[in-house]
Amino acid sequence: MSLKVTDLHPLLSYIQECHEGELLHFTQSLDKTIFMLHFLSWDTFSDLERQNCCHVLMELKEAVMEIYINDVKGG
Repeated sequence: MSLKVTDLHPLLSYIQECHEGELLHFTQSLDKTIFMLHFLSWDTFSDLERQNCCHVLMELKEAVMEIYINDVKGG
């Protein structure tokens, strides 16, 4: 499956509607989510599951921050 810009419309709509289009607010929420994952009971997820979930969230945060930085440099 190859993604097109239109495929990302639901994500962009979510950021616009729930975070008022503020990418930094969205990334702060991701940081809080990652932080809270570490306080769940250790038997909720395996170490690998916890690591994988945090990794996905960190990668998403980095991608959004790259968009933000490129926008600031270009805008």
